[in-house]
Amino acid sequence: MNKVKVLLTTMLIMVCSVVTPSICVGQFHAGVDFRYSWGLSETLVDNDLNLQANPANSLSIALNCLYEFTPQIWAGIGVNTNINNHGLTILENNSTTQMPIMQLAPYLTMRYRPISSHLNAYLFTDLGYAIPFKTSEGIQTFSNGVMWNIGVGYSYMFKKHFGLNFNVGYYLQQIQGTPTLIIEHPIGRTDVGIIAQNNLRHSIGVTLGLIF
Repeated sequence: MNKVKVLLTTMLIMVCSVVTPSICVGQFHAGVDFRYSWGLSETLVDNDLNLQANPANSLSIALNCLYEFTPQIWAGIGVNTNINNHGLTILENNSTTQMPIMQLAPYLTMRYRPISSHLNAYLFTDLGYAIPFKTSEGIQTFSNGVMWNIGVGYSYMFKKHFGLNFNVGYYLQQIQGTPTLIIEHPIGRTDVGIIAQNNLRHSIGVTLGLIF
């Protein structure tokens, strides 16, 4: 019986010695990020938009919850609210007039710090999907679509649960379902049609945020 107690005690000590460091490392962090993106290119109804005349810029606010699995790997979930200069789009002779529209996208996120001796620098990627919302009249005010981000960043923790976050990255954004009014002027007549637009936007963005 004493041998069994000794064996169980030894096993308990071994398990605790392995698990305890993981518990100490693992901790949750919340964050809020503010990002401004500049459009590099965008396709609307199989036409490349003139971004000089119609800048494809956007402003977004993201809330996220990250878990520190190891000092080098953080991962978690978040939700991103994005304000685009897209809504009811009037496409007339390849010239566009646009109104703002929003996107609300839950996403998965991961941050990897490849240099163990310099954990402030990290690589990141996000993958999510924007949820569509419509008014009672059936007008889509929040567009849907895939979002994917990848880039590099730098964070600095002043305290255990307070720090600053900065990153720069490439952002791929799909904007679906918002109405597009197409006006064409063939010789002798005017043609008008409405379709649900499916835009694909490529952007470079800068983010500044807080970590808690």
